[in-house]
Amino acid sequence: MIFIFHGTDEETHKKFQAWRKANVDGFHMTEGPSGQFTIHYTQDKRENSEGRGCMHQGVSDNEYLEDKDSCYTKARKVCSNSLAELHAWAREHGFTTKNCKHCDSKRFPFPADLDSNYSEIGAGQVQETEANLRLPEEVPSGLTFYEGAVQRILVNRYERDPRAKEACKRHYGTTCFLCGFDFVGVYGEVMAGFIHVHHLKPFSSIGAEYEVDPVRDLRPVCPNCHAVLHRREPPYSLDEVQAFLQSRRG
Repeated sequence: MIFIFHGTDEETHKKFQAWRKANVDGFHMTEGPSGQFTIHYTQDKRENSEGRGCMHQGVSDNEYLEDKDSCYTKARKVCSNSLAELHAWAREHGFTTKNCKHCDSKRFPFPADLDSNYSEIGAGQVQETEANLRLPEEVPSGLTFYEGAVQRILVNRYERDPRAKEACKRHYGTTCFLCGFDFVGVYGEVMAGFIHVHHLKPFSSIGAEYEVDPVRDLRPVCPNCHAVLHRREPPYSLDEVQAFLQSRRG
């Protein structure tokens, strides 16, 4: 499961450090000013000299005032126990990643990227390959869908129903709802059926199973607009991103 911490307030600091202490074998990414994320081993090497770790950040017991002006407090931090899940999140939102040079990668090399099909993410996750995007299931009109069902494996995972995504695309088409970008118009039939689908109600704000209306709750957006929507936490609204676009065009 993805956890995001962003803010210079004491509560955010404590939540992030608590996540680090509880997930010593995990990974987290810190966002740089260019939108590139740096991936770190979550544990600090000083907390366990025999285990993998990073020297880029303080130990997880650092107090708020000690930590206040450092990068791991100010930057957006995206955390997971799965490196593949972090890579997948970054790709979905249009970000690039690099591995931290201060991590103990000589003794503990970063795991290979096994997530071409998101295979490392595990059970309960949708395998969103291009084949899924090009071979939509037929969804009867009026069918309801359920998303966000928490499945307890090692951490809480939020399930996405791929039928809801395809129903959204059938209703709105595959042109970006925000900027009007048409993949087929630019690249040809090789991109037929491709578009990201944005959830207007983030799972992290729900925390329980809920009924998804593909027309009311979902919108097709291009990867660029999707990245802008998720540029902050909580995401920007559709109206806010459309205002960004209009201000540039005007």
